[in-house]
Amino acid sequence: MIVIFIHLYSINSQNKIKHNLKRRRSNLKSLYLPLILFILLVFESTAVRFLPESIMSNNLFYIPHWILIFSLLILLFYDQAHTYHGLINGIVFGLLVDLVYTDLLGIYFLAYGVSLYLVHLFKKVLQQNFFVTLLLGLVVIVSVEFILFTLYTIVGQIDMAMNEFIQDRLIPTTLINLLFLLIIYPFFSKLLLKWQEQDLQIK
Repeated sequence: MIVIFIHLYSINSQNKIKHNLKRRRSNLKSLYLPLILFILLVFESTAVRFLPESIMSNNLFYIPHWILIFSLLILLFYDQAHTYHGLINGIVFGLLVDLVYTDLLGIYFLAYGVSLYLVHLFKKVLQQNFFVTLLLGLVVIVSVEFILFTLYTIVGQIDMAMNEFIQDRLIPTTLINLLFLLIIYPFFSKLLLKWQEQDLQIK
């Protein structure tokens, strides 16, 4: 009887150790996500410099929204129904974009927050596949750009006609960010799904 008790206790201890290790790995993932977003924040400022001069000479605006795109992937492929990693990280790093790159505090904070929250609301009825992700990427980019355009116009920081905004900023910005989504989607969609499955196993 004592031998059986010792054996069961040993098994229970091993299970607890494995469970604790899994929890630590899960906590590390919560750190990896902000780290990736921070790296994207740094590289956003230099991304446009790598575009060919022939493109840059057309007086078009190419605005990287890499933080928004990666937050969208977190929301779609890592978040569960009761978690908000994509939304929270998007809002926090949107505020950092305001602090680092803009003169109007809260504008990216609001734009990223609203667009990602709308995706979160409709996530339950959406499928996790490439075409849905591409469509949502298009929606959030366009939404953010229109929110930014509206707010900048209201406070008088820009004086641009709607057709000029669409042609010179919205279309180039949308294309460059969809290209970024196409590049990172194959790797990060699988990685985030894998992390989500591992988190579910812990519970």
